[in-house]
Amino acid sequence: MARDRQFYRERSYFKAFGQYDPLNWDERAGFAANEARILKVYEYYRDTFRARPDQFLWAGLGRLAGGAVVGGLRLAVSMGPETSFTRAMVGVGKAIFEDLAWQHEAVLDDEANALQLAKAYDASNKAECDYFDAWTLILSNDPTRVPTGNRMLLRNEQISIIQPLYDAELKKEPGRGPLCAPMRWLKAFTNSIHPYHRDFLLSRPRGDIINGEDRWGWITETGGMWEKWGEMRGVPESPIVMSRAERIRLVSLTMDQLIRREFAPVDQSLLPPGAFDI
Repeated sequence: MARDRQFYRERSYFKAFGQYDPLNWDERAGFAANEARILKVYEYYRDTFRARPDQFLWAGLGRLAGGAVVGGLRLAVSMGPETSFTRAMVGVGKAIFEDLAWQHEAVLDDEANALQLAKAYDASNKAECDYFDAWTLILSNDPTRVPTGNRMLLRNEQISIIQPLYDAELKKEPGRGPLCAPMRWLKAFTNSIHPYHRDFLLSRPRGDIINGEDRWGWITETGGMWEKWGEMRGVPESPIVMSRAERIRLVSLTMDQLIRREFAPVDQSLLPPGAFDI
């Protein structure tokens, strides 16, 4: 009998945390109570990327995003007590993990079954992009299609998973008014997550990091975060992107290095105007 989604959900928990304990991942407790678990989530994304660095581009970029998320949340809780914002961000991280980690585990175990599970998931959980289509592209191993499939996973993460939670929680953050949630006023959350793209505020000076389409425009702009990470890699007419070795090197940096943005040595030829300056 083919293994089901719950099997892979439990496997992802065991690989990340050593046990299946979703109830202990409680966003109501806030960031400080969940910090050790959140760090393990980003270690899981690192290790998952390393398992298939030519296919699991989403997981690698997810690891890099941990520097901004953890760094920003540490700063937020250092400034005062837990708030609805820090609790909401814990919930966002859990929602992303529960949506995408099991799919990576299924692919690692049985690609054909993973595609069937993705198709069933699409039928019960409509997202911006069909997961079946995304994984079909990723598993093609075609260098022009693999990034497209991973971009579809990223689109679902940003628009189908994160945005509804941001709309429900972050826009109503008290204390500084509706336009001043910590996601907006703590620079750590708007920094570039790798050295080869620009900070959000440089890319979108009139944008709002909490707005899904503003955030997506930053992620996918020409010469930006996603494109430099590996869009259309291996195609002669494609823009300059990171090498496989550079992606692996960045993902392998420690969380403290990512938080401090200690990316050196960097490839100067990949730096766009206004990007991180070593």
